[in-house]
Amino acid sequence: MIVSNASPLIVLGKVGQLQLLKACFERIIIPPAVVEEVLAQAESAEALALRQGIADGWILTEKVKPLLRTAVMGKGETEAISLAAKKKYRLLLDDDTAKAYATLSGVEAHGMLYVLLLAVKKKKISRDEAKDVLQQMILSGFYISTEIYARFVDLLESM
Repeated sequence: MIVSNASPLIVLGKVGQLQLLKACFERIIIPPAVVEEVLAQAESAEALALRQGIADGWILTEKVKPLLRTAVMGKGETEAISLAAKKKYRLLLDDDTAKAYATLSGVEAHGMLYVLLLAVKKKKISRDEAKDVLQQMILSGFYISTEIYARFVDLLESM
C-alpha cells in the first residue's frame, strides 16, 4: 500500500493508465483534499478513473489531521504527507518542495518515474510500454527535463 498525492492520479488518469498504481501497489490510500483536487473537473478522464478505482475498492480514502502548516504547499500535498507519516507508508508525489517536506517528516517519497520503473521491474509493462506511457504523460502536460528523460531511458535499458 502507498499514499498518493493528486498529481500521480491526475497524470495517469489523463492518459488512461491509473491501473498501473493498482498493478504496482495493489491498493493506494488518499486523503480527502486529494479526492477534491482530482474531482475538481468532474467529467475529466482522471476524475472518472478515480471514481472507478474507489468504487472497485483499490483506492481508499482516509481523513487525516495535517501535521504541517505551510503556505508553500497545497492542502492535498500537506494531507498526503501527513497521512503517509501517520501510516508509515511510502508516498507518491512529484513536487520537489513537497518531497523535501516529506523527507523532513520521515516519509519516503517517490515520483511518477519510480512508478514506471517499478511497473517494468514487476513485469506489469514492458520497457517500450513504459516509454510510451511517459510520452503520453509528457504530451498531456507532465514536465520532465531532457537530462532526467535520458537518465530514465538509460535505466530502462539496463533493466
